[in-house]
Amino acid sequence: MPRLTLAIATVALLVGVDLAIVGESPAGARGTAPAELGPCPEKVRPKKLRCGRLSVPLERADPALGSIAIRFAVRSRRHLDRPSAGTIFAVEGGPGYGSIPSSRYYIHMLGRLLDRRELVLVDMRGTGHSQAIDCPALQEGRGSDARGVARCARVLGPTFGSYRTSAAADDLDAVRAALGVERIDLYGDSYGTYLAQSYAFRHGETLDALVLDSAYPLRGESGWYPSLIRTGIRSLAIACRRRPFHCHGNAGARLRRVVRALRDTRRGAGPLLNAIGSGGYEPPLRNYTKINTVISRYLAGDRRPYVRLTRAYDQGYGHYRYYSRGDELAVSCNDYPMLWDKAASERERERQLEAAVRTYPKGAFRPFTPREVAFGSFSVYRECRRWPQPTELYEPPAPPGGEAPAVPTLVIEGELDNVTSVAEARMVAADFPDSRLRVVRSAGHVPSLYGGRYPARDWVREFLRRHG
Repeated sequence: MPRLTLAIATVALLVGVDLAIVGESPAGARGTAPAELGPCPEKVRPKKLRCGRLSVPLERADPALGSIAIRFAVRSRRHLDRPSAGTIFAVEGGPGYGSIPSSRYYIHMLGRLLDRRELVLVDMRGTGHSQAIDCPALQEGRGSDARGVARCARVLGPTFGSYRTSAAADDLDAVRAALGVERIDLYGDSYGTYLAQSYAFRHGETLDALVLDSAYPLRGESGWYPSLIRTGIRSLAIACRRRPFHCHGNAGARLRRVVRALRDTRRGAGPLLNAIGSGGYEPPLRNYTKINTVISRYLAGDRRPYVRLTRAYDQGYGHYRYYSRGDELAVSCNDYPMLWDKAASERERERQLEAAVRTYPKGAFRPFTPREVAFGSFSVYRECRRWPQPTELYEPPAPPGGEAPAVPTLVIEGELDNVTSVAEARMVAADFPDSRLRVVRSAGHVPSLYGGRYPARDWVREFLRRHG
């Protein structure tokens, strides 16, 4: 297995356009950028983007562990003859996805806001062009993820804990400072909302406005993530009511019947649970309606649609620079709450997980059981049991006991999103003192970026126009 090269010896910024334009404001220049930009890496579109590269320590508390190159892109405002109205940073989800490849989505979403605002996209450490983690067994879907996670941690060596949200938030701030920008508006979607919240806790003094599209909380969440499964089950019934020509009768009763039938098969009900777990992606009404139809066909004796719906694909995850499976699992295992103490040994984690399954309320996910939820591939529990224990260098996404800044914050959530749920979005909104939550009816995950027919995009533009 090839090893991942992590160390970059010097700060390297590509030569090109003067960045003073990024630091201007309507009142005049906020500062001159100490660096320049140049052409973006191959295959980065659109061509109006200019890119730079900044070297940062893998561990700011221990520079001896080496550095990592963070790649970022800047899109200048359309009207260079007018003063800048500010700078918007946008960060992608996953974790595992870089932000630069999603540039077209962000430019389309922000629309006319970019007439007088600059857009900055940063590929988070371990993703995209920021030295994306390549753990071949994980990336290619070979073998179990549990073994692949352990191998990936060995590849990363002593830096396995450096791929975490708090470090990525500090990288964003380093890019902001390198560009000479004093204050920014920050948009995050999915995992990007988790990173954006961490940035707000750690660098809130640099924020003018914060947009969290499909958010989940930095703190207070249970390792069971109970609202996700419940949202998926409830969404099956909602889709049936709202698309009556495609679905008839009681969706909940059919789900209970099919789960009982599936438990008598070799595969059990886990594959159906995993299919429901993917229903919250766009377009959710169509996805949940399809699952309802498959359930009805199964109960009528036709098993073929169910087999197609739940078939396991071993095609891997594509190129690691587009999506790094290694980065997703590294960040998840480092930062997300689990059903065990992360400081415990692997054997003790097994015992704690089993105890959590036995003692959790049996009807919490009806008609599914806590065991089906905990051991389904919908969760990361099995994989992260093999991840190393955190070191003394680990910093959580939000400082213990820290308070969220009173920055104007917009939280957007899709009603049918079971990737991040409305219940989780409410937790986020409650944490930020100057926040407002808007729920998009019938929408799924990340409605402002990927759900073009929803009003969420207009909400983002209006909010940033007013507060940014």
